[in-house]
This record gives sequence, structure tokens and C-alpha cells, in this order.
Amino acid sequence: MKCAVVSVLVVASAAGLASAQIMIPDSTSDDVMLFDAFDGSLLNASFIDLSPVGASTPINAIQVGNEIWISDQVADSIFRFSLDGSTHLGTITGGMDNIRGIEYAGNTVYVSNSGANNGAPGESVVTIDVPSLAISGFFRVGDDQSGDPFDVLNYHGDLLINDIDGQDLERHATDGSWLSTFHNSDGVSGIDFPEQMALTSSDTVLAAGFSSPSGLYEYDAAGNQINYWALGSGLRGVIELGNGNILFTDGSGVHVFDRATGGVTTSLDGVSARFADTLIPAPGALSILGLAGLAVARRRR
Repeated sequence: MKCAVVSVLVVASAAGLASAQIMIPDSTSDDVMLFDAFDGSLLNASFIDLSPVGASTPINAIQVGNEIWISDQVADSIFRFSLDGSTHLGTITGGMDNIRGIEYAGNTVYVSNSGANNGAPGESVVTIDVPSLAISGFFRVGDDQSGDPFDVLNYHGDLLINDIDGQDLERHATDGSWLSTFHNSDGVSGIDFPEQMALTSSDTVLAAGFSSPSGLYEYDAAGNQINYWALGSGLRGVIELGNGNILFTDGSGVHVFDRATGGVTTSLDGVSARFADTLIPAPGALSILGLAGLAVARRRR
């Protein structure tokens, strides 16, 4: 889930679990990469190889209980894996088309959907019942139900859903009912084509803007824009790190923005990086991940 990593680290420590990591799909190699949740450094460039399961354009890898679920925009599927990334547990297909960001809340996974093939409902959020692994319904986005969603964020018991048609961030209840427009953007001076959103430790919302004016945006709890950082073009993923810096992704790699200095460093170059999300491995999994890190040299390019 796209919550503040610093909070996840505290929870992980209290529960006696292994330290949190960050999963980011590479949609060129069809891998899920793994990064350190504190400073954004690369741990494993091929944590999960999705090629054998038929991946095409993986977008978002999230933790769903004791599993990892990965959305694929072109395969119109969600791939399920064990927490250590070693075992494919199954694939959810049908009723989805052109899917992007996904979110886990309660017993439901919310899937941002745009297409109408495969029996999918078109521009809407598709809901999957986690215990049964079955699609349970869908709902439209925004007050006029015409939004084209790209990501879903669990936000204080509700859902924030962005709309790449209207450029707004909409607030919905978990049953799908529209509550309010969290942030209304004109798409000119404000965010245009919002992709991933993330909650910070200070209860603000980060959003990656893909189209011009591309960059990172930050909103307060009332939805007011309080920061904008022009950090290149075509931004996709975003998440706050444990050290307070911000990890963001684009079509060329994975980068870290230092809010104190304004500097940007690159954690991994030459990958088509997508959304960033937290993984808390099962106890003992870190030793497996460490060994897997030795396989980085076999990175497919």
C-alpha cells in the first residue's frame, strides 16, 4: 500500500518483522526490482522475473496480506506471488482492461481500469474480493462519473483516486460513492496526467505528474497544493523514504530527491520504472533477498 514508508518501518520493527523494502516494476524487462525503503538504494534489480507468467507492461506491485500482487496494463492481468518472490501463486484475469495502479484496503483490491475489452466496464475502478479472488464490482470516478483513473490511494479510511481526463484527485468512500474533489487542477499551472500518489509521514499527499508541467506535487490534508518540484519529464511513481527524501520514477530510471538540498541522485539508470510500493518481507526473507541480490549481474538488457 502507498502509505508513508517511515510509518511502515515502525510497524515492521514493532511486529518483529524484517525491514521494509520498496518494489518497483520495470516494464521493459518485466522484472520487479527491489530498493531500500530508508535511502532508496538498489537491493535487487530482478527480485521477481515476470516473463515466465506472460507479463507485458507491469505497473504496480503491492503487498496483499502474505502475497505480492502485480498489475499489468497490457496483459490485463494481476499476477500473484509469494512474499519472497519465488513462487507464482496464480493470475487473476477477465473483467479488466488497460489497468494501472492498484490498492489494498480491507478485504478488497481496487484496480484502476480504463478499457472495455474482456468484459471490463471501461473507465472505472474495478473491485476484487481478496478471499475469493473474484471481481466483486466496479464504480465510476468523480462527481460526474466520467473520470479516467490511474491510481488509487488508501486515505484515512477513504480512497483518493486520480483522474487523468479532468486532472483532479477525487475522494471516494470504499463502497465507491463519491465524497468530494480533493484537489481540482486546471492541468496547466497544476498537475497534468497524475500517475502514482503516496501518503507522507506528515499526512500530506505526493503525486507524480507525467505531462507538462511534469514533476512532483505535494498537497496538504485539505487538498491545497503546497509544493511543486520540476524534476524532469514523464514522472510515474513516487514514495516517501524513511530518511525523509522522496523516491520517484520515470521512463529512464529510479531517482531520489533530497528535499533539504534540492538535489537528485539516481539509484538505477536505464530502466522503464513504474510505481513504487512497500514490501514487508516475512521473517527470514531478508537472507533470501540478500542472496538474490547477487544475481543483479545477470540483469537482462
